[in-house]
Amino acid sequence: MRSIYILTLLLLSMSGCSEADLKLYSDESRVYLGGYTRASSTTFYYDTDDVTRDTLYVYVETMGGPRDYDRAVTFKQVTVYDIEYTVENGMKVDSVVTENPYNAIAGKHFVAFDSEEAKRLMVIPANKVSALIPVIFLRDPSLKENEYYLTVQLCENDEFKIGGVKEDVEYAFTCADKLIKPNFWGTNPYAGGFWAFGDYSTRKHEFMIEVTEERIDDEWWNTKVNGVNGATTFYQVMFKTALDKYNSDPVNIASGAAPMREVEGDLSSKLITFK
Repeated sequence: MRSIYILTLLLLSMSGCSEADLKLYSDESRVYLGGYTRASSTTFYYDTDDVTRDTLYVYVETMGGPRDYDRAVTFKQVTVYDIEYTVENGMKVDSVVTENPYNAIAGKHFVAFDSEEAKRLMVIPANKVSALIPVIFLRDPSLKENEYYLTVQLCENDEFKIGGVKEDVEYAFTCADKLIKPNFWGTNPYAGGFWAFGDYSTRKHEFMIEVTEERIDDEWWNTKVNGVNGATTFYQVMFKTALDKYNSDPVNIASGAAPMREVEGDLSSKLITFK
């Protein structure tokens, strides 16, 4: 059987190192990504028209002890590639790598890392060994049409060498000005949002916002659902009840809007359901 798969590939230029290697770095200044998060997203979808910027942060830590002056941290953009490969009888037989057309553009989708504004902010403060490094996103009209990707990589500079394993040097962002799937929803049946609310669709996401009158995003999941006793069941019941009411409304039935589908009016489109 012949199948074709397309994946988004983030190319890493760093090799891994062991925990023992990290100890060897303790006598010199090195920087690496701290915490556990290696990806996040932002959208201007919820914001009023006068909001033109948004800032996300990358948590970084250092080795080698603090200094009594601010130390610059350097990021560079890493190009995101798509790899299309063909599989025959379970074996990969061919592949084609192309640059993803939606790589974020410095000065258009985010404040360039070599700009004076960014340089002033991208520092480990004096007498500190960690910091939240800001990445500033810009509200360009193109974000209404497509999601754009920004992958950043820590770079060696006059203050720091690079430390940590290979997973601790790159961070991936997604930015848009339209509704996008939150990270909590995940891409597999074991992800929190997938387990709680089923398959993702834009219409389902819109409906959840309509019902709750809240931003259904990662902050909502982390503060109101995940780890909150009974919250998942509460929201599942809320959405199921609201969907049943929508689908039984004679006006919605007459207009063809009910039962609710991922693409309204398309009878071949998948029905919206909640777990």
